[in-house]
Amino acid sequence: MTNDILYSFRRCPYAIRARWALLICEIKVEIREIDLKNKPLDFFK
Repeated sequence: MTNDILYSFRRCPYAIRARWALLICEIKVEIREIDLKNKPLDFFK
């Protein structure tokens, strides 16, 4: 099992499409919502 992480911004149309594609393909990822003004350090790795 992998620990894939999708950093997502709730209202971003590209992020919405990515989440739908992952759901349809039944790919399990951890979705982490981020605030664009306060990005976590893990986002930059």
